[in-house]
Amino acid sequence: MRVLVNIRGCNGAGKSTIPMMMGDDPNTYEESVHGAKGGAPYITIYPQLGWLALGTYHGKTGGMDTFKNNEMTKLAFDYAWKKYPQYDIVMEGVIASTVKSTYKDLFKDYEGIMGTDYVERKIIIMNFLPPVETCIARVYDRNGGKPIKEEQVRSKWRTVNRNALYFKEHGFTSLRLDTSKFPREEMLGVFFKMVERYRKVVTL
Repeated sequence: MRVLVNIRGCNGAGKSTIPMMMGDDPNTYEESVHGAKGGAPYITIYPQLGWLALGTYHGKTGGMDTFKNNEMTKLAFDYAWKKYPQYDIVMEGVIASTVKSTYKDLFKDYEGIMGTDYVERKIIIMNFLPPVETCIARVYDRNGGKPIKEEQVRSKWRTVNRNALYFKEHGFTSLRLDTSKFPREEMLGVFFKMVERYRKVVTL
């Protein structure tokens, strides 16, 4: 069964590490999705890996954070789900990581869709939850030590941690992963192993 993995986490949790490492696929390319107001959202395809990601990863902002509004997100989501039935999908973004009910409803709608235009996919919520101090240190390191609003990072961390249970209570496979336990170069392998472990597991 194909999967859609929603990686959730606060700033510095390591969410974008996964699709960025997938970009080592030499055949990686981007595809625009037409039909949204305010510009076309993009998806990134990794042919050798059999994965695609919502958004792009060549600027300071990546993933779903490259989308200007929910319309773009939903358009890209539907396009990727229907056009690439043979691919697994990863979606992540800082802003989207704190939204729960909107994505819960979207996931429920698509997980149950059956029809000629849609392939069945299992939804996996993967919550990246290293210690919040690790996340803050990573953000400082990333921006060259410039001041940040630490409480905002802490607040997002608490929200992601709380929402991990929310998704589980609504019937999804919702996993917690302390990304501080793994070197960056091992993260993609760890991600793939977790996906394969839960790809066929039935959530009760």
